[in-house]
Amino acid sequence: MPEKQSGPMQAEAFSAGIDGGIHGAFVFFGEEDYLKSFCREKIYRAVMAEGMEIFNYFPISFSPASGTKEAALDKLSDAVAAIPMMQDKKLIVVTDLAPAGLSKELLESLCEALSMASHSEDTVLVLDCRADELVADYKLEASPVYKKLAACATMVRFDLLTRGKLMAWAKRRFRDEGVIFPDEAAGLLCDLAAGRMMSLSGEIQKLLCYAKFVKGGNPPTIDETDVKRIASATTPDEIPFAMLTAAQSFRLSEMLAVLDTAREQREEPVAVLAKLSRIYLDMLLIKAARESGMSSSEMAKALKMKEFRVGKYVAALSKVPMRVIENAVRLAYETDKRLKSQPSDPWVLLDKMIVEIYAPKSLRVSEG
Repeated sequence: MPEKQSGPMQAEAFSAGIDGGIHGAFVFFGEEDYLKSFCREKIYRAVMAEGMEIFNYFPISFSPASGTKEAALDKLSDAVAAIPMMQDKKLIVVTDLAPAGLSKELLESLCEALSMASHSEDTVLVLDCRADELVADYKLEASPVYKKLAACATMVRFDLLTRGKLMAWAKRRFRDEGVIFPDEAAGLLCDLAAGRMMSLSGEIQKLLCYAKFVKGGNPPTIDETDVKRIASATTPDEIPFAMLTAAQSFRLSEMLAVLDTAREQREEPVAVLAKLSRIYLDMLLIKAARESGMSSSEMAKALKMKEFRVGKYVAALSKVPMRVIENAVRLAYETDKRLKSQPSDPWVLLDKMIVEIYAPKSLRVSEG
């Protein structure tokens, strides 16, 4: 594997280095959980000799159903200290753990185990944090928990793939099965899967079965009509917590930081704007409902939104004039039109929108 670097390692570089030999401690984090599972399986195949799993594979869950966190940490310490039997290395995979939820003492114990594994040539330790267990927002790398983990393990970041890479991956899956899958159909399928590889993988399997055993053809072909008929749309994820918090803060610096993070992670500008538009529309609905006298529970039921999220909106908007929210909705609509009709840099358009919405009140000249 490459030498430890100052920032996190990207998933693609990490995956490419597995077959060349791997040892040490690694923390998986980021939004693309499917790729984390793929890399875990790849590590397992690279490290584990057939039939030796009982001696050299240590899956450790921090789920409450598996016992206390203290007991899981004891198992982890024992696994790190164990000697591989009849093969060169042992593999430890830690799951169901949100490091930020650990007490100071337990976090120190975790870091001690990671540090021991990172200096061992006969150990591969993977702490696999799901997207909601170590949230990869713009504040993460500056947080005390991240800094502690990064000091004793290699951080590996799994960002969502760009639409182009998702399309290429989907087309390759169909090509490997001898099924023709044109770009238009691939793009539609990726959009229906909300950009998530897990959802996309399931829909690909459905379409492959349909192509081979129902539609037929020589060779079989899946087109846009087939995708619309067979594939199911994935409900988009909740708005990222960092984006929601920044949007509700009405602080320009926080929103610009969110856009910088989205740009670095190569998110599609249209997708970023869609999330922001959804936030502003929710703001408008909740502000109007609040002014009409509705309670948080009534709003939650009417808007099909969790009550705690409604409460968060209500608190954030208590001192925000309705005209500011209406202005944000209008600017989001106008920016969407420009994104789809003008050959401008999309990130420049988003930056301009954010500045117009979140600039100090005295500078908000565009408000109605």
